[in-house]
Amino acid sequence: MSAERHKLRRKVEQLKAYQGRHSSFTTLYIPPSKHLTDVISFVRAELAGAENIKSKANRKNVSDNLTAILSELTKIGRIPENGIGFFYGVEEEGGTEKEIRELVVPPSPISQFFYLCGKEFVTEELENMTKPKSLVVIVLIEGGKVTVGYLRGKHMELIRDEDFYIIGKTRAGGQSAKRYMRLREEKMMEFFKFVGRMLNTLLLENLENVDAIVLGGNTIRCQEFLEKGDLDYRLREKVAETIISVSIIDETGLFQAMKEASRVLRETEIYAERQTWDKFIEDLMKGLNTVTYGQNEVMNALREGRVETVLVLEDIADQMDELYEEVETYGSKLLVFSNQTESGAQLKAFGGMAARLRW
Repeated sequence: MSAERHKLRRKVEQLKAYQGRHSSFTTLYIPPSKHLTDVISFVRAELAGAENIKSKANRKNVSDNLTAILSELTKIGRIPENGIGFFYGVEEEGGTEKEIRELVVPPSPISQFFYLCGKEFVTEELENMTKPKSLVVIVLIEGGKVTVGYLRGKHMELIRDEDFYIIGKTRAGGQSAKRYMRLREEKMMEFFKFVGRMLNTLLLENLENVDAIVLGGNTIRCQEFLEKGDLDYRLREKVAETIISVSIIDETGLFQAMKEASRVLRETEIYAERQTWDKFIEDLMKGLNTVTYGQNEVMNALREGRVETVLVLEDIADQMDELYEEVETYGSKLLVFSNQTESGAQLKAFGGMAARLRW
């Protein structure tokens, strides 16, 4: 995950944790297409209208928030390239009031103008920016069993895990072998069509964001599914040529398939993470002085200006507010590793933090 996206995700979590009362929180999203003078006029009109709020406490909260926003708008001069979000409010803690004044300039353009007063901040617009737009769909298939997972960036999400009854291979007594096999094949065809319909329903509406579909599980059944499963031709075009052999058709199997998918699909974040980690290990094994690891060692090298790229596990990055500032100060890059990947697990064994050095 990019440092920018990871930093925004932490900010979203912070905003969602705030809890207000009634109309004590004000959310304002301003897209880059909006004229600053129009926004100032809007806020002034809302501020004037706030005088009509019956509740004295609500009236004060809304007015204070809008006044503070108006003050900030008159200072900025212009709307930033990607727009700007205001999250202003008052939170009560142990009988005392705490002012919240959060300004967010996002890494991607804000899509639309939005204003709301309530007891919590509206964060959906920012949350969407923290998710990779690209989507790799992993589909594991065995006779009568299908598991579907979404791989976004470097995070796997279980979407469907379905069983479809198919009679076993052993012929029941009294039935002819041919009739039994015909019934079994009919059930298998029903299963393939069931999987095809499921994927069509899940993916066609979001087709433009589907980068690839990777099939795995029983390779023979996967091939049969492609031939007989009624998968929409637009989805078929996105199916990777390589079918991944996976013995377990469940959530555990998805994580096994995820490792192989990074080798099949080179344009994924997980592949980029794997490549960076492999280069780090290669230099380390050669005994080169271009790498280091361990939190203290990396931070010392960073403050000496020697670090080109910091590799950090997301759990640790979440706890280190100063890391982002240090990286920006010294012109270094930051790559946040997922806890779910093989590379992430290996980085954890090195203390969760490593670096490639300039010298």
